[in-house]
Amino acid sequence: MLQGLFDEDAGDGEYYYQGTPSTNSKSTVEKPLPPRNETNLCGLQNQGATCYLNALIQTLLFTPEFREPLFELSAKDLNLPSNDSSQTPSSGNILKVRKIIVELQRLFAEMLLLNQQACSSIRLTDSFGWQSNETFDHQDVHELNRLLFDAIQKSLQGTKQSNLILSTYEGSTINYTQCKRCQKIFKRREDYQDLPLVVQDSPNLHTSLANMFTLHEHLVGDNQYRCSSCANALCDAEKWAKISKLPPILTFPLQRFVYDIKTGNRLKKTTRYEFPFDIDLKEFCEDSVIETDYELFAVVIHKGTCYSGHYYGYIKDVDHIGCWTRPPPPLSPATKSSNKQKAANARHANTPNSKSRNDRTSNQTDPVETDEEIAKKIDMIRTILLSCDDSLTIDDLFKTYRDNTTVPRGRTRGSNGTFAKFLRTHPEVFNIDDKRVRLVEQMDVDENEVTDMDYESSQTDKSLTNDYENDEYWFCFDDLSVTCVTRQNIQRHYGLNDCAYMLFYRLKNHRNKNGSIMDCSDTSYSIAQWLIDEITEKNKILEEKREIYEKYQNQLPVTIYPGDWFEVIDDCRLNLNNNNQVLFPDQYGEHVFDKRIKINEFISNLEDTYGAGSHFYVAKKLRSGQLHVVSELTNSNDDLTLDKNDLSNYRHIIVFQHPSTLSDTVLQGEEFEPIMLNIVFGFPDAHIHASRLQTTRHVSKNTTLFELKKTLFFDYYQHDDPQLLRLVRMGKLNLEEKNNRKSRREYKTDEEKQTLGQLYLHDGDTLGIDDKNSFVPSWKDASSNSTNMRKTHLSLTVKNNIDSTNTKPMTYSCLNTTPVGEVKSMAIQAFGLSIDASLCRLHIDDDSDVAHIPLYDHQTVDTIEFKQNNTNLCLKLGQALKENHLLIYILSDREPNSLELVADQSITLFDLWNLIKQELHMDNNDNEYHLCEVRPSMINDGPPLNDFDQTLLVNGLTNGVQLIMQSGSVAPRNHVRLRAFRITNKSYKPNEAIHTRPIFEMIELKKRFELPITSSYNVFRESIARFIDFKVPSNYIDKAQPLEFIRLYDIENDQPTSIVHEPVLTTLKQAKVHDLRSYAFEVLLNPEYLAKKDLLLNIVYSKDNASSYFQHRSELHLPLRDNTVAKYDYLEQHVWTHFKSSKNDNDSTQINKITLARYFPDRGQWLIIDPSSVTNKKVKISNLNLKLEPYRLDDFTVLGALEGEHLTTEDFDTQYDKIKRQNMEQEKEQKRTNRERNRTENDRNQQNGSSGRRKSPQNAMRINVDDFDG
Repeated sequence: MLQGLFDEDAGDGEYYYQGTPSTNSKSTVEKPLPPRNETNLCGLQNQGATCYLNALIQTLLFTPEFREPLFELSAKDLNLPSNDSSQTPSSGNILKVRKIIVELQRLFAEMLLLNQQACSSIRLTDSFGWQSNETFDHQDVHELNRLLFDAIQKSLQGTKQSNLILSTYEGSTINYTQCKRCQKIFKRREDYQDLPLVVQDSPNLHTSLANMFTLHEHLVGDNQYRCSSCANALCDAEKWAKISKLPPILTFPLQRFVYDIKTGNRLKKTTRYEFPFDIDLKEFCEDSVIETDYELFAVVIHKGTCYSGHYYGYIKDVDHIGCWTRPPPPLSPATKSSNKQKAANARHANTPNSKSRNDRTSNQTDPVETDEEIAKKIDMIRTILLSCDDSLTIDDLFKTYRDNTTVPRGRTRGSNGTFAKFLRTHPEVFNIDDKRVRLVEQMDVDENEVTDMDYESSQTDKSLTNDYENDEYWFCFDDLSVTCVTRQNIQRHYGLNDCAYMLFYRLKNHRNKNGSIMDCSDTSYSIAQWLIDEITEKNKILEEKREIYEKYQNQLPVTIYPGDWFEVIDDCRLNLNNNNQVLFPDQYGEHVFDKRIKINEFISNLEDTYGAGSHFYVAKKLRSGQLHVVSELTNSNDDLTLDKNDLSNYRHIIVFQHPSTLSDTVLQGEEFEPIMLNIVFGFPDAHIHASRLQTTRHVSKNTTLFELKKTLFFDYYQHDDPQLLRLVRMGKLNLEEKNNRKSRREYKTDEEKQTLGQLYLHDGDTLGIDDKNSFVPSWKDASSNSTNMRKTHLSLTVKNNIDSTNTKPMTYSCLNTTPVGEVKSMAIQAFGLSIDASLCRLHIDDDSDVAHIPLYDHQTVDTIEFKQNNTNLCLKLGQALKENHLLIYILSDREPNSLELVADQSITLFDLWNLIKQELHMDNNDNEYHLCEVRPSMINDGPPLNDFDQTLLVNGLTNGVQLIMQSGSVAPRNHVRLRAFRITNKSYKPNEAIHTRPIFEMIELKKRFELPITSSYNVFRESIARFIDFKVPSNYIDKAQPLEFIRLYDIENDQPTSIVHEPVLTTLKQAKVHDLRSYAFEVLLNPEYLAKKDLLLNIVYSKDNASSYFQHRSELHLPLRDNTVAKYDYLEQHVWTHFKSSKNDNDSTQINKITLARYFPDRGQWLIIDPSSVTNKKVKISNLNLKLEPYRLDDFTVLGALEGEHLTTEDFDTQYDKIKRQNMEQEKEQKRTNRERNRTENDRNQQNGSSGRRKSPQNAMRINVDDFDG
């Protein structure tokens, strides 16, 4: 019988009704791209920061002189396979596909024929060879114009349109130079595809052209001309230029960016600059040029700074492709200011507690951003929003912004709130609604400004509507957006920051090759048939998707209940009383309607199904699962639809079939909606009456607080006493507040006259009641003592997700203490399933983050965390969970779907790993993975889980947790793994330069040493000695340990640097040693004891006969245990002793005096160590610390020791040092030369009005083109 209610209307087909029960309420339909707007023109999607590309592509599309010849190229010309022209051939074919031309044709065809708001340029940029990150680089549209023309020119080689760029865009100029001595005139021709114009000091386009082609430059003085006719002598001369050839399309890039020589920065010139819509260039041309009349047809606008910004374009539709209507005139300044004030007032009015929030945030110190940084930030966020179809959540937008910005992480870490605040402080750009961010497109008139404006009063006389400004059709193309504009809109950019950046003029009365005038108003586009077929199919698919989406958007799921299922409680709640029939009877249950159906028609169909005279009540589902009647469905005099009725919000209907009806005593309406309140009695003897007091109350929201207090007073004392009632007080409780005084907000006497709704009380709020003589030390304790665990009813709906043929849900009213396992058993019986209860489980049926987490069989239904007023559950297959079980989802690259594991919460993390390896068929010795917890609310996953010996609960795992397997092993908790490299050899380059830093050759040990972070480095040394099986030499067996023969080095840039000193009591944790840190070690011949402040120096001595290099090198241990300061006398004594012991025993030469010098390898220089030469008067010579400036002694410092007195640095110099300093001087001179050259180039660019210098690194733009010369 219900089928007739939901059948499609066969009369006019205006609406679609579907009566099949909803099997999956959470299914969604992807939103297709919207069709074109009223302009019938197509925009382009922004891939990230490709607005410059979009503006240029739109200009080329509306250039018929370029578009039509491009369409004339056939599939054969493009080397496309004849059997399927829409697909590029395989790489095995001989002929290369002209990919760029193919994708240009396809994109142009889609922009002309595809019924879509905006097309994608991804295939075109893919043909350029661009990577995805390149679409986020800010680039220059003029630079793209030149690169693209060059790529098109190369791609068209060998085709009939090989000269398309040259014939359409290329012109030429002649530079004249006349020698004043011989009067001879020299000519030089230059070709151009665009004419860059200097904007600085030029008020308009005519002046810029006159400066180039009418003014004569006199070459005199230092700027004289070298005349070839005057024996190459320097002569005074005069120089000027003329245009010798004009192309059909003339492009003028405006040089807005100049170099400020004072600040060294680029600046954007936004001074007023006018350009005509029609121009005659005859005065700038040679007499041979005949056609010189041009008309403006495209203007590319740049908004922003010279380092970042946004491009969009104004384009004239010369083909009349689009539908142009006159836009409303701009608002006057007074009206605009008034509407802005109204919008601001509305925003403040809709923002609760705005003052307190501002007060809280005003004291916070946010990083100060400059105007330029703010502009860059807005532009980046804008490009991200333009690249998406509709909107983004703040979290997703923040993540994408951080992934694509160059701002350091420290500036954005944990600053999601700051990011949202930034968006809200720019309402003219961003619109935030329900935590989703949309972009406010503002071109001509702000949408907020015209909200309150009477549109009819702003219209001009209708007689002007048909006057299309001399039949001109101007449109604004801003990525996705296409709007109609007039000349007035373009002229506004003469003096704005959003200024013209490129001007495109076309020759009036342009003639074709055959000499006829080109008629652009009757163009057929000449699109190839394979492209037409491809786009026709795309349009068909789009229409089907839109139809499906439209039906989906207008679906209204409604649950219909029989009236005899309910009993009335408290005159406002309807409780299910249907345990004898828990499944919906026929014609009842869940159904989906079309919300566009008219109410009268809907009621008529319901009466046909349930009988004439039946009553239909719209009900709201309460937090307890019970229903409250909001209104009765009645016929309306207006043609209202379901989406205008209460049913669209509450989606529940109770049917009372004639003659039964709902009792008149039942309170109906939203104002009588019951609120579930928790009551805490704070009277001194409350614990005595706890057994009979009802602490959970359902009270109508129109009840006054005094009426509620009076009712509670009577329930407690069992009689009325107005005198005692005056002493009773009530307040709202916050039981989570630790401060008992702050945990209660007492209501004043005047507030008792207000209703519960006026006091903004909601379901689940807690109220406390006591008298003025009571003293409640802890309301939380009073709550636990006085709460009566009286059983209450809860209405549940359980869906069958196991058997798809049985779609009717079960409705069940049970006590709040009912175990979930009992509800599950009831559902299995009601659905007629032959399945063991241990093989299925119940889940919350909603779209929350906990929907995937199954419920425990032992938990009671009142512990289920339902979302709002949803009390829906669903029955699914899966192992039932016992009290000590955890359901864990494992995500890995080994399985396409997540792995479900039910594990005991008392097992260790190591045991869990063994279970995972077993389920994924992994090798037990495969330890190259670690687990991290997936946190949907955060950008990154949680830290690695590495407490392998502890239980799952200790590791913080809960039921339903999602873990992801990441590559790479991790150390156990409070442990680190250290890598060790053994030094096998030391060498010098050149070999005789033994005083320089050596080059170490190392091999890594196969073992990674796993140590507790409380260990010292001695434990590491001992582990290394044990692993390499080091044996103490026989002469040290009783004197030293193996670890004392192991010297440790820190490693930087794959080379050992400083020595790790021992003994040191510092632990690995205190030394901040991270996991997998690398160390080098060297096995010594003798034991070594390096204290914390000791130095290990390298001493070189005994130069060769030619004094070209040192002959000997040795290590010197300078102990500083008792000398915290490295004094010169102390150092000299040790070096003297070492120097004497190193002399040959047969050498009887008496050593009287040695001189020490410190070597600086990075400079190739020596410094004589002479404390008397230090000019620091505050330090005595005897107390000079050589570890400080200027000597800076440290481990491995090289000291030269030569016999003699009053030696200089030249005595220590080697041939290597001289060559090194000479090379450094050459490098320094080369850098100076490069700076001079760059400075000269910058000066030249500054004179030309531009600069090639960039403030920040930027990727160079490129377009890859195959070779088609053959």
